[in-house]
Amino acid sequence: MTDLSNRIRTKNEATGMRVVAQYVQEFWECGWQPFDARNDKGIDGLILMRRRNTDLGVKINVQVKCGAKYISSETKDEIKISIDDKLGLLEHIEYWKKQIEPAILIFINPAKPIRDKSGKIIKDEKGKIIWKESRLKSKAWWVDLKSDDLRVDKTKTLISIPKKNVFGEHSKGEFYKLIRPLMSNAHLPLINLNSGSKKLLNSIKLKEESHVFYKNWKNGKTTFCKALDKNIRVSRTGWNHILSSKRGAERRINSLKLLGVAKQIIDEVDKDKFFLLNQTENFFELEQKLGIRARYIDKQIGEQVVQVIILRKMNTKNRNEKYWFYSVHYRR
Repeated sequence: MTDLSNRIRTKNEATGMRVVAQYVQEFWECGWQPFDARNDKGIDGLILMRRRNTDLGVKINVQVKCGAKYISSETKDEIKISIDDKLGLLEHIEYWKKQIEPAILIFINPAKPIRDKSGKIIKDEKGKIIWKESRLKSKAWWVDLKSDDLRVDKTKTLISIPKKNVFGEHSKGEFYKLIRPLMSNAHLPLINLNSGSKKLLNSIKLKEESHVFYKNWKNGKTTFCKALDKNIRVSRTGWNHILSSKRGAERRINSLKLLGVAKQIIDEVDKDKFFLLNQTENFFELEQKLGIRARYIDKQIGEQVVQVIILRKMNTKNRNEKYWFYSVHYRR
């Protein structure tokens, strides 16, 4: 890649992140959590949806693409852009459709076509539009990555973005529609509590009984997490976090009570029913916290939603990865 190409790519990445952050934070008054580098599933950041400064507890996974080079063709109704990922577009589509929370792609064009004196768009000898930078007036559109109409038929890398899906100051209402199904808990798996889970929830010797439960669960081995389709470690990593003095007493007690429920969620929740909570990167190490949610019915206090957190660490250089049970809590 030439120095000029590197410079343009860097500028495009900065423009893309700036445009998304401005609309989400300044105009929508929602949260925006960008990632320093894209993770291995193609997430560039998370929109944390809010209403009247109240966190709704639902995130939207976002891919950001910026640059006129992505445009394959354009009409008055749609833009076709080319995505050439290592995983392949079909694998990405399959992955995004399995996610609990919405996944969208935001495309930003930081340029405008050059026109001749008569106003006609100028093209090169290959028929491609010649662009010039217009970063402060960048236009943006979005598309639902779970849409059945996403991929252009009979192509490997092209996706279609409807031009009516303008991403901007007044787009927040459309994003509320995306998260509306998740404002109810009905979509979450329902766990039927076993005797071990009930015993801890109603324990009068919680400190002792939770420690025995965790020790037996840990047992020096890994356990299979169905949602992740991976073996995870149940170790002192989770125990130390749950009992951390930085967490309030009520949260520590609730987490100890929920250890049996956490084990059931890890054992029972179906494959791919997880989502990204947050991500940090440090040199060659990628660290993610992944959430798995389920609900159970308490005869006295009704339905309860529980979230298990799995810690994932991956060396981005050699792709080695490890998973740990990290925490469990009620999701109010």
